[in-house]
Amino acid sequence: MSHTPTHCADQIEALLTKRGVRLTMGGEPTFVPDMPTGAEWNNDAMGPEKLNYARRLTRKLLQNHFNGGLVMQVFGKLYPGEPLPRWVLLTLQRKSGESLWAEPSRFLLADKKGRNLPAQASRLIRAIISELGLDAQAMPAGELRAKKKTIGYVLPLNYENDAWQTGKWPYDRAHPIPLISGDSPIGLRLPLSALPEDALKRALTVEVRHGALEVFLPPLEWAGFQKMASILEALSIKLDLRDLVICGYAPYETKEETTGLGLAADPGVLEVNLPPCETWREYDTTFRAISEAAYDVGLRLTKRSLNGVIRGTGGGSHLAFGGPSVDQNVFFDQPTLLTSVLRYWQHHPALSYIFTGQYVGAGCQAPRVDEGADHLLYELESACDGLDRLPYPPTREMLDQFFRNLLTDASGNTHRAEICLDKFWNFASPSGKIGIVELRAFETLPTPEMMSTVALFIRAIITMLERTPFRKKLKRWGASLHDQYFLPAKLTEDLQAICADIKKAGIEFDPAWLTPVVDFRCPVINTLAIPGGELVVRQAFEPWPLMAEESLGASTVRVVDNSTDRIELSLCDSKLAETGKLIVNGVELPWQFVNGQAVIGLRYKCASAYPALHPHVAIQSPLHIQWQAADSVAEAKYYYWNPDGPLYDGLPDSDEEAVRRCKVRWKVSRNPLPADSQPAQTAPESQWTIDLRRQ
Repeated sequence: MSHTPTHCADQIEALLTKRGVRLTMGGEPTFVPDMPTGAEWNNDAMGPEKLNYARRLTRKLLQNHFNGGLVMQVFGKLYPGEPLPRWVLLTLQRKSGESLWAEPSRFLLADKKGRNLPAQASRLIRAIISELGLDAQAMPAGELRAKKKTIGYVLPLNYENDAWQTGKWPYDRAHPIPLISGDSPIGLRLPLSALPEDALKRALTVEVRHGALEVFLPPLEWAGFQKMASILEALSIKLDLRDLVICGYAPYETKEETTGLGLAADPGVLEVNLPPCETWREYDTTFRAISEAAYDVGLRLTKRSLNGVIRGTGGGSHLAFGGPSVDQNVFFDQPTLLTSVLRYWQHHPALSYIFTGQYVGAGCQAPRVDEGADHLLYELESACDGLDRLPYPPTREMLDQFFRNLLTDASGNTHRAEICLDKFWNFASPSGKIGIVELRAFETLPTPEMMSTVALFIRAIITMLERTPFRKKLKRWGASLHDQYFLPAKLTEDLQAICADIKKAGIEFDPAWLTPVVDFRCPVINTLAIPGGELVVRQAFEPWPLMAEESLGASTVRVVDNSTDRIELSLCDSKLAETGKLIVNGVELPWQFVNGQAVIGLRYKCASAYPALHPHVAIQSPLHIQWQAADSVAEAKYYYWNPDGPLYDGLPDSDEEAVRRCKVRWKVSRNPLPADSQPAQTAPESQWTIDLRRQ
């Protein structure tokens, strides 16, 4: 019987079920338009085009995949330098399958402004008060700079002890509520700090903005929230309301009742927060549905670089694992699973590099623990050993404290760690105590099939570790980590070793399923025909170093030196290495050997940059790659950038144009003459990768 990913997934679920384990999984794939332009598709988190894409994608999902969902525009973190909290377009569904909102046509989910007039806000707030049976009047709210102009209405509101409650604020029609200056819904601009201490500081607001009828909900538990949803839907039908935007706070304490899909504003991308899935089949079905809908509205999982290289969207595509609830969470029930994950990931660099972006290392978005401060590896090993030997079950707070100060980047940022526990049991975050282990060294791949395959691979590893704890001491890789494991050949060897471990655990995961992933992450740049075979040139990974701090007004930033590139050169048959010599830019390169391949990495200065290290080194592109055999010479030039001019005429407008740009950067020489050469100068850190900048 031939094995398939679906068969492999069934083996995994059978093993988990046999051991009574419920392991949920989710992720955060990111999308961009086919031709992303503007600040919101480069560095900015928010922008009008991105919100319109999110609305169109939500409409498509409601039509085909998430029937009965209620759409809300909620607000997340407020980051330094950004004027507003980032929005999240959230679709809530009941786990029971019952409809939470049956009239999706009432929502504003189109790429246009709404058609409501300001009078609609007054009409709706009066109807809400009547439906709630409250003896109250809504208070008008206005801008501080134009106090007499009413822009919306405010109703202090809470739901407690199965009843709606309101309160008095010191404002009335003659004295409207003076809103804090801003461009967000008025529910985020209320002067709550100016209210009396005993005042109810939760409020529902209604306003018309850009033609949309916006209803801002206060924080409500599930019982009150579902009643309010029913009231709003009934009123939208009764009053024939259109272009409705429900915003504010999502219900809390609802994990047993609802599941949600979030479309979030993130720098340069539209991020999709997948709902937690109990099985890989559910994850695969959900992700394919979302990807299909995204393609239909003009979003994609990759973007094209100026020089034609097609990469992931760059915004990350993290995988997250946990349990259906904090009381049914395998990481809390079996703390040694967490130590096994930490140890196994540290032993296998392929898990850190092959699924992430082209930029890796200490300054990237998800550095390994041994790429941080020197003491972290020793302290992490001590923490893992201490947790394994603990004579009593640790509390969740204690489990968090074992690793919180160790799983960080070099600056101490817990969110920028390869294995992130920000949502594990983190008191500092409103959504931090949910038992989620987030794996951040993942980026988008060009097809849903590839991304689902990678998710299956990681689920297989965690299932294996739950069954058989991994207790080996952490490995002191030293310089060999970057020297060897930025090369595709060594990463492929490591993947094969992981698959062999998985097979021993009774899970048939075929390493060949990951070949398309490796080919996308480390594409073949081109090949050079040589006697008896060919020289293969592949893209490798590169750690762009962080530069010194720079002051930009009120903030301090650090940029990276992106002036270097790394490639891998290989011979499919190691015996070919004895028949000639490989010379690049006048330097003869030595060979290393992996699984019958002759392999060597090459690091070089590919472009000018400022700031950058080694200003004395000139740009070393094009690379003159030459194979000298006894009676023949083969040569090609590899250009990192445009060989026909200093600039490109904008981004490639199609994948075909991107491929064309890549092809013209490789030029085979006719009738080349043997080049003079000198042996490569190596260093303890560069046995597998020769640094051309030092030659």
